[in-house]
Amino acid sequence: MVIRDSLALTGDQRALRDTVRDFLAGQLPSAALRGMLDTGPGYSPELHTRLAGELGLTGVTVPGEFGGLGLGPAEACVVHTELGRVLYPGPLLASRLTAEALLAAGDHAAAGDQAAGRWLPLLAVGSVNGAIAAADKNGLWSAEPGPIRAHLAPRGWRLYGRCWYVVAAHVAGIIVVSALAGSVPAMFLVEAGAPGLRSSAQPGLDLTRRVCVTSFEATPAILLSQGEDAAAALDRVERGLLLATAAEAVGGIGWCLDAVFGYARNRERPVGSFQEIARACVDMLAVFQAAEAAVRYAAVAAADGVTEAPAAARAAALQAGQAYREVTEAAIRLFGGIGPARKHDALLYYRRAWSAERLSGVLSPGPRVPGATQPGRIARDDQGYA
Repeated sequence: MVIRDSLALTGDQRALRDTVRDFLAGQLPSAALRGMLDTGPGYSPELHTRLAGELGLTGVTVPGEFGGLGLGPAEACVVHTELGRVLYPGPLLASRLTAEALLAAGDHAAAGDQAAGRWLPLLAVGSVNGAIAAADKNGLWSAEPGPIRAHLAPRGWRLYGRCWYVVAAHVAGIIVVSALAGSVPAMFLVEAGAPGLRSSAQPGLDLTRRVCVTSFEATPAILLSQGEDAAAALDRVERGLLLATAAEAVGGIGWCLDAVFGYARNRERPVGSFQEIARACVDMLAVFQAAEAAVRYAAVAAADGVTEAPAAARAAALQAGQAYREVTEAAIRLFGGIGPARKHDALLYYRRAWSAERLSGVLSPGPRVPGATQPGRIARDDQGYA
């Protein structure tokens, strides 16, 4: 099969895109979004409930037998593109990845199958949030050597260690943990409130996505899978993370394009300045189209299960992540005539762009967008941005 012949959205996928976009229109204006960020959870539980109940987005890839929509990676990317467009701050990404982990575990082990049967219906309707603990302090996912160790005690498995970049751990009802059981990779499930489980906020650039450092000290856990099955489950979840963050990057770039185009149309600028904006718009559009094509190719490859799917997902995350960061940098420079950059929403997208690259473990300098400033020239937290 030639994947490139299937890159255009299908009719159903366009309908899904339009439904999500129309639903989110007006739901997260700047003032409302910034207001959510100052609350305890960092998002609107009411909006999250509506996304789960009215659209079923928390169960987009959960099979129908568990109460989900039963859609595939390509449709999930459509959803995440729209969420990225509005900087959705809720735990939908983390919960969807948790569902992927449970589905993978349920395919291979009785304990995983039991956990899937119990928790997938709750994740699908959004009544429980999930989180994935798999990253080391550099944001890399690996079971070898891995930041978490598991030991079998007389009363069951216990986890020890610390994971970084755990998205939405502060509101998670369950956490799926990648660990080493002796020298064997394994996947475990930990319920919120378990003894020895601690989650603390991890400082970062992104104000719209809460990440935590999650520690385990003799924490009781349920073994989901181990050995090759656990490694395969971790690969599946990591691929889902790469595709989702890449799709959200495309959505964020789309917002930047709309904002810059609107700025160009509505401002009276000197001729030379207008030409600068026009060139930047053309450059941004080209970068957007390339990133969108890369993400779509990776999503279709994942849906079709081709051998190049893992490499395509990583390439898409790298390309889209770099493009997102560079486009937001260029947009902030163009919006410099509006006033202090910190007051413009483009800065929120810039923060998300940088943190998304770290979250997916593909942070890299990369090529520059023509006209964009260098990363070091845009102030970050340690340089005074609030």
